[in-house]
Amino acid sequence: HPDIGITKKSMGIMNDFVIDMMDKLATEAKHDLDITGRETTLREWHLNTATKLVLPGELKKHGVSEGTKAIRNFNANRKDTKK
Repeated sequence: HPDIGITKKSMGIMNDFVIDMMDKLATEAKHDLDITGRETTLREWHLNTATKLVLPGELKKHGVSEGTKAIRNFNANRKDTKK
């Protein structure tokens, strides 16, 4: 919506929210990585599991779906640039 804006204070609150959520997801994914003990690299499934544990209800479904789509697009673009 081009006619709608956001105040600087509101943008700061949203930024803090996103940083906090990313911290929670990363912490949970790292915990999952530590439990498996076999790997030292975070994989897509670590972040999917973290998303399912951290986010509630419908946000969980959308988070996993959008994350999977982002990985798919990243891998497709990476293959295109290697040609």
